[in-house]
Amino acid sequence: MCGLGLIAFAFVSCRRTAPTVAVIPRTCGTALWEPEHAGAAMVARSVGLNLYWNAPMRDDDIRTQISLIEKSVERGMAGIIVSPIQTLPLRTPIRRVIAKGIPVVVIDTELGIPSGPHLNYVLNDEETGGRIAARRIGSILHGQGKIAIVGIQPELKSNTIRERSLESTLNREFPGIHVLIRRLGLSSVPQEQHSAEELLSGSTSLDAIVALSLAATRGTYYALAEFSKAGEIKLVGFDQDLIPPIRDGGIDSVVVQNTYELGRAAMETMNRQMHGSPSPAQLKIQPVLMTRENIDSAAIRQIENMSWWAPQ
Repeated sequence: MCGLGLIAFAFVSCRRTAPTVAVIPRTCGTALWEPEHAGAAMVARSVGLNLYWNAPMRDDDIRTQISLIEKSVERGMAGIIVSPIQTLPLRTPIRRVIAKGIPVVVIDTELGIPSGPHLNYVLNDEETGGRIAARRIGSILHGQGKIAIVGIQPELKSNTIRERSLESTLNREFPGIHVLIRRLGLSSVPQEQHSAEELLSGSTSLDAIVALSLAATRGTYYALAEFSKAGEIKLVGFDQDLIPPIRDGGIDSVVVQNTYELGRAAMETMNRQMHGSPSPAQLKIQPVLMTRENIDSAAIRQIENMSWWAPQ
């Protein structure tokens, strides 16, 4: 489990009189999920809540994530904020939690469980993200070219929405761009790299690749670098993790989730739940395209905020 979560628990354990909310992302120690910690911690401090942060060491370890949810209930957490690794396996554990009257806020993907008195959703707007990626591809290829889509994850609803939005926007707005290859996502960066290397060593000539996940983006970039094609074949990724290659052009751009805002909104929603105040059943947070031109902007710096310890 994530070491930072243990540090966060030590930080809050000295204030046992205040309720503690467990925040369980898919993994931790990454540029994608640590800003969620910062956003949630900022709100928790302001409303007098303690925060317990922990996560699996890998973002494919669904068993550990379920175990963390169950242990949070056993430890008497007042609420749980979770970013599911997969959709279906999380349904039963979350139903059990809300059946006990413990409030839950789900971040990033819908579970197919209707929102209600003890369940709210704070989601990345995947339809917007898919459109952003499609329009970036259309712009950099000037409306003509052949592309591959990698990192497709049918087990995660948010990813399937992302992929459908990408393809529908390409079909509608850029009929001259053709998707020649579609590849399912794999569970680790090395596997994604191997898959991308196989793709690049094939006979199909590509102008660009869209990688729909953090692992697919990183793995595809490594493969492009290995084949000396980074920058030559344009890479548009999702879910911020590799920042330096955006500066040097190895990655054209990344559609970033504003996980700082996801964490902030989720903790605010949790606080309202705990006090019986009305809150939206579902909030959607807008993603942003990170490019070499805006990587140092104030808006991007806020999204990358990992300062969960010090006051914001």
